[in-house]
Amino acid sequence: MGDVHIAAGAGFSNDRRELGEIAAQSLTLFEGHRYLIFECLAERTLALAQSDDGQRRQIERAIGYLEACINTCILNNIKIISNFGGSAPKQVAEAIAGFLKQHNLRRQVGYVLGDELPVSDTEHDGRAISRNAYIGANGIVEALDAGADIVVTGRVADPSLVVGAVAFEHELKWIDWNRLAQATLAGHLIECGTQVCGGYFADTGAKQVPGLTRLGAPVASVARGHDRLTISKPLGGGLLTTATVTEQMLYEIHDPARYLTPDVVMDISGVAMQLTGNNEVTLTGCVGHARPDWLKTLTCVDEGWIGEGEISYMGDTCLDRAQMARTILTQRLETIAPSAAPHFDIIGAMYDEAKNNAGRPRDVRLRMAVASHDRAQVRALLDEVEALYLNGPAGGGGIRLNISARTATVAGAVRQNEAVSRGYLLEDTP
Repeated sequence: MGDVHIAAGAGFSNDRRELGEIAAQSLTLFEGHRYLIFECLAERTLALAQSDDGQRRQIERAIGYLEACINTCILNNIKIISNFGGSAPKQVAEAIAGFLKQHNLRRQVGYVLGDELPVSDTEHDGRAISRNAYIGANGIVEALDAGADIVVTGRVADPSLVVGAVAFEHELKWIDWNRLAQATLAGHLIECGTQVCGGYFADTGAKQVPGLTRLGAPVASVARGHDRLTISKPLGGGLLTTATVTEQMLYEIHDPARYLTPDVVMDISGVAMQLTGNNEVTLTGCVGHARPDWLKTLTCVDEGWIGEGEISYMGDTCLDRAQMARTILTQRLETIAPSAAPHFDIIGAMYDEAKNNAGRPRDVRLRMAVASHDRAQVRALLDEVEALYLNGPAGGGGIRLNISARTATVAGAVRQNEAVSRGYLLEDTP
């Protein structure tokens, strides 16, 4: 019934694995309900997770995060909530259960569904791969209420990972707008992991940050029944000040008075903060309003393939030879694929070519990028880069060629009742 303490063990899909253990160790210093979140989903991440290989990698990442911290979490009764379920939360939950069984670890695993929406054969000219809604915390609360120690979600809104923990432990009603907004602010402040602890804040001069080689994890402490939220960094490098908290609070906020989330409309326009300890900031004044009628959606669309080819040139005339190679490729592609519209960069030429500055580089790299719905065409165009070995300027080397799937993301919206968040224990069948 007391304070809820939530630490962030990741702020993006491939964050430092050690951060989860630093976060878990930080939580052992607090009394009360303790949760560890891993925020792993960006729009790009969800798009890349749609393929079979993408699903395999998201399972590997989820287990990699748990390997680093699961023993500390079990010994200290720290529950885990994460959207590292990505495009397949139930399958990721099953893989986690298998990992736990393999290591004789006893934890109840839950998962949240409801974000996946149907796509029609005609959407985006038949190229729509998936459609997901940014659902809220209700399913997390249901999974926790069913007894889950680890809750795996898909496209739950980032701050809702924290809202779920607070709403469950403080028994919030879904119309407790101010309390939901307070929990949302807590989630927003720690959802990017170490960003609030000096990561992405660091600069020379007035914004120097110590200990960037091993940053500490932020902990959000939400008091029951009080308009008080504390963000702290008990362990590790970095720093947590009113400046770092302010930058993170305003990060990706389109309207401070009306920040739309699936759980509540958050108003931070009247928030006050003060430094209340070493690496500790306390915030008050967050206000909430009724949740919006609509949820944001993200549709992933197949955009074919993108190919990248690179080649290096060195020496006094390296820039001239890179420009010569670019001309060769341009003229060749005008004949082979006139609609290809390749993009070129000469990396290392840090000056305005048109002005012909005196400071000439001695090592440059020509990069060509092409996109097409035809993979064979992309391959043929990249072959032209490789052909520069014997059919281009002198001294070319270090060629790298890469082809990858190209997925676009398109934002949309659905009504709240069209994407209902539901939580389950793994043995349950929805």
